[in-house]
Amino acid sequence: MNIPKMTRNRTKIAGLLAVIAAIGGVAVMAPAQGSAVTQAISAGVVGETASGYLGFAQTPSAELRAQVDAINLGRRSAYSDLAQQRGTTRQQVAAETACSRLSSINPGGAYQLRDGVWRTRGSAPIPTPDYC
Repeated sequence: MNIPKMTRNRTKIAGLLAVIAAIGGVAVMAPAQGSAVTQAISAGVVGETASGYLGFAQTPSAELRAQVDAINLGRRSAYSDLAQQRGTTRQQVAAETACSRLSSINPGGAYQLRDGVWRTRGSAPIPTPDYC
């Protein structure tokens, strides 16, 4: 069956919003933990990756690594749940979410595209990966 592109896009957007909402709940695990990760993101130590997970643009402390790992486990779980609901793969959901997250990085924020190079967002928008 051929589904019109606009319908596919609306479905894709609705799914992404569901993932982002689920991830938002995961990201705020405990006030101190969320604060440390938020500070690390602001400082450019932690950033979003094209894989849909947080990564390290700079070497983190063991405590920060553990906090980010916990957030990424939560994201993985949310991606798996949504993928099962949508009949797709966890990797596809993660990539779609990465598109949304990369586009919302504030200037000064760190991000990593599929080439593995860490960058800092300036005033210009982040180049959109071809899969977005």
